[in-house]
Amino acid sequence: MRGIVAGAAVLVLLAACSSQTPAEKAAEDARAVAQVEAAQRNGQPPVKPIDPQPIMFFDIRDGKLTGTGCNFVADGGGMGAILLAQGERGVMKLDGKLVIFASDKGSTQLPQGAWSRYSSKEYALTLTRIDDGKAVKNGLVDLFSGQVVVTDPFDRVVYKARGNVQCKPM
Repeated sequence: MRGIVAGAAVLVLLAACSSQTPAEKAAEDARAVAQVEAAQRNGQPPVKPIDPQPIMFFDIRDGKLTGTGCNFVADGGGMGAILLAQGERGVMKLDGKLVIFASDKGSTQLPQGAWSRYSSKEYALTLTRIDDGKAVKNGLVDLFSGQVVVTDPFDRVVYKARGNVQCKPM
């Protein structure tokens, strides 16, 4: 007898589900998707944009940052480079401190031993050429339009800028 009652309850529930209108079904699906997305985001902090500062002469001297590679200067950011991309490392200045990025030697090689990808404990960055931008070679110096994109550990963009790249022996 209990089996018959339980079976009848299941049939009533199934009948109730099938009596949903398309709008009710869509709303229920949207709620389910929102719950899954919220569960996936759970534990991720909000995106925290960064504001790289120019790397100055004393930063280069004191940090022993001389060497061949590429410098990136963001459009509208003055003349100071906010990224030094070298063979073994990339360097940015964040919150007044130099942040060292390890080079990804499996990425695209740029002039003067620089690489297109670097990563640190907190960030990953990509330095790319802009295909439709200017490009000039003057002896050992390569100048071209480029873009820097920095992402956080969750692969979310925290900084993006276009600008000028200068690759030379330093």
